[in-house]
Amino acid sequence: MTMRFYWDVYLVLNFIMNLFLIGMTALLRRKYLKKGCLVVAAFLGSSQETLVVLLWLRYCVGKAGGMQKMYQPGVFLLVVALLTALEMLQITFHEKQLRELLKDIFAMLQVSLVTGGMIYVCREWICRWRSPGIWMVFAGAAGVFLVLFVMERYLRHGEKRVNTMDGIIGLEDGRRYPLRLLLDTGNCLVSPYSGERVMIMAQSLALKLKIAEQKRPLMIPYHSIGGDGVLPAYRIPLLILQDGSVIRNFLAAVSPQLSEDSAVQLIMYGRR
Repeated sequence: MTMRFYWDVYLVLNFIMNLFLIGMTALLRRKYLKKGCLVVAAFLGSSQETLVVLLWLRYCVGKAGGMQKMYQPGVFLLVVALLTALEMLQITFHEKQLRELLKDIFAMLQVSLVTGGMIYVCREWICRWRSPGIWMVFAGAAGVFLVLFVMERYLRHGEKRVNTMDGIIGLEDGRRYPLRLLLDTGNCLVSPYSGERVMIMAQSLALKLKIAEQKRPLMIPYHSIGGDGVLPAYRIPLLILQDGSVIRNFLAAVSPQLSEDSAVQLIMYGRR
């Protein structure tokens, strides 16, 4: 039995599928990502997968006696696929916390299973026709472009949604601390003295920065569903975001409730 493997078609299809899987993972996990990193990660992943399959087929055909033993290295290919997925997610999101990276890969696996099931159903539906014809090809291509168009709209307007991203806080004495922050358009905390918007900082981060020992707090009143009160706020000289944006001389109110979630140390107001 002769088997033909069109590596260029396999490469393009895997590239499109990787774009879809990473984009859907970002949508589900509400992750910030750059389109350039998305394209690079998807292309690198598809290239590695194509190279592994080429070497696998050459080994099976050349040394294992053809198609009879082709599926023996299935566990190896599964491990390679998982490592490739981790690599693509790391290139795309630049994740620094292992727990968050594991959540990303779990979300990507969920999307992969659902997508694989849908593709299998569509294949069975298409195979009912003896000759699907060129119109089925056009329909499939239109479906792919529709999905990519929706993802493009999501990425273009991603800053208007709630997103998590990494950042670095800088203090006057030169100290810098990495942190995970949440971009929340629902954060409406405003200083009644200056009218400027106020971020919300986890108490654990405030203790790490030792800002209470160096600065006098500014008491900011707040109103929420859980009740009313005041929060101590401190002026932070520098915040560098993952996308390269820089915010200087901002107010951050310390909230003990935020410390319950160690994955987020700062809630930032939505950028306009």
